[in-house]
Amino acid sequence: MTRHGTGNPQRHRLTNEQNLGRWRGLAFSGVAAAVLLVGGVLAFGDFFGRPDGTAGATPVRMSMAGFEPQLIHARAGEELALELWTTDAGPHLDGGVHTLISDELVIYEELPAQSRRTVTLQMPTEPGTYDIYCDTCCGGKDSPSMHGRLHVAA
Repeated sequence: MTRHGTGNPQRHRLTNEQNLGRWRGLAFSGVAAAVLLVGGVLAFGDFFGRPDGTAGATPVRMSMAGFEPQLIHARAGEELALELWTTDAGPHLDGGVHTLISDELVIYEELPAQSRRTVTLQMPTEPGTYDIYCDTCCGGKDSPSMHGRLHVAA
């Protein structure tokens, strides 16, 4: 008498173990790819959507590391257009904003988290180098990294 459908149970079991191993491998690969993708976005996210200074505005990044560039050039008596931008998230900033302040030039500009906008500033007629700072994060005015300079040439 011949039995049908009773195949080798050991062979069937190995096939299930092999399938389970393949699924585990695929799941591990998917998780590893997701971790690498998220890490790449976090590491290089500041370069996505970086302003290019079009329309004559100078791009100035405001971040928890300070201003970039740290030295901004302008001409005495002229208007200076700055394209302020930040990718910092609101919970990291006091009041959810970065500030660009110059006590000497009576400048106070706020930039909300994860935003950009262009501001136009009237430069003084007196050439010189003026301090600018952010007073809303990472130690504020007392932190050396939160300062930049505005160089006004004749």
